[in-house]
Amino acid sequence: MLVKGQVPHQESIVSIGLVLPVDKQTSIEIRDSVTNKDNRIETNEENLYKNGEIVPHIKFAPSTHHPIYSINPIRAGRGFHWEKQISITVEGNLEIKNQDGFLFVINHIPLEKYLACVATSEMSSECPPAFLESQTIAARSWLLAAAEQKHADLEIDACNDDCCQRYQGIENLSNSAIHAIEKTRGHVLIHNENICDTRYSKSCGGISENNENVWHDKPKPYLRAVLDEKDTNIPNLKSESDLKKWMNELPKSYCGPEFIPEKDLNNYLGNVDKSGNYFRWNVSFSQEDITKLISEKTGKTFDSILSLQPLERGISGRIIKIQIDGMENGKATHVILKSEYEIRRVLHPNFLFSSAFIIAANSTPNSPPSRFTFKGAGWGLGVGLCQIGALGMALKGHTTANILAHYFQSTELRKIYS
Repeated sequence: MLVKGQVPHQESIVSIGLVLPVDKQTSIEIRDSVTNKDNRIETNEENLYKNGEIVPHIKFAPSTHHPIYSINPIRAGRGFHWEKQISITVEGNLEIKNQDGFLFVINHIPLEKYLACVATSEMSSECPPAFLESQTIAARSWLLAAAEQKHADLEIDACNDDCCQRYQGIENLSNSAIHAIEKTRGHVLIHNENICDTRYSKSCGGISENNENVWHDKPKPYLRAVLDEKDTNIPNLKSESDLKKWMNELPKSYCGPEFIPEKDLNNYLGNVDKSGNYFRWNVSFSQEDITKLISEKTGKTFDSILSLQPLERGISGRIIKIQIDGMENGKATHVILKSEYEIRRVLHPNFLFSSAFIIAANSTPNSPPSRFTFKGAGWGLGVGLCQIGALGMALKGHTTANILAHYFQSTELRKIYS
């Protein structure tokens, strides 16, 4: 595994989880380019099977320099509204284990080969070179910083999905994308001689957020809220009236339709992304639906929901604490959600697009609201690089250095290995 705080001086081999025990997957098909044969891998509570024969564990590690594996199915979008099963083709070596009765599939692959696939999994290989270079440097820096280590218990560097960063194999690569990515080889962002924990999300909606307002960790100088416009001060979106005005307009920002018409976005989005309203969106629930939803997600048995009250917002207007008031067995009760993640998890059947939203309730005297409507901005957590904003900058001729300096202020771009 990569070591937190260590700056490597040569390319690493990284370990990426393709199928995790949490997926509860018990079978998979793998075709390897060496034998050109299909292999069916299965597991039960006790054993691991390869083509019907019991084996202790499986390693696909042939002596050829370029082994390629086609794997199906692989889960993409774990827990998000775009979750689906896909097939992928990867390079490197594979290791397969039976972990608690379920498959655990790990891809051991050179870092730069992995990163080429990340850039064109997060967004399309049709994106301009400056975007692909910026995305690759951000992805490399995040992985090498190893600040989160979300899957340290599994002894892997990252998983293949949005929980870490998307890795969907080589099928999305193009020659132009490969060239753009090779130009950045070994480049990372540095702050105070440490590799930066560079975060990113799909769409900031016009303003990104401070890291401490999303993860409750220490403020990082390079993860500050950024307005996706030039020479304009960030509006006070903690004011409800200013926030409503902001939500009702589409700012002239890099992450907006003036730079990228929404109808053109599909040309640049990742393979598993759904078409939708990435700048402004609406979600509406009936009283019956939201009561059932919140009860299921929180474990409380609400009879009705009376109000949703934001208690704290970040600089970008993202709700980071909200109180849900309702009735339970004829008595008033409430629950408080204390993170951007929990708010998005609880207030949507799958996962809410972002926590930057205002709430409208259709109410009548002496009765609960009949409907709750959320009017929101952006897709994702909104910290660090805004992928659609960075795309807008690249389309308008900004360089890789410009894009990274815009989103990750107080950083130095440095090549740490060749």
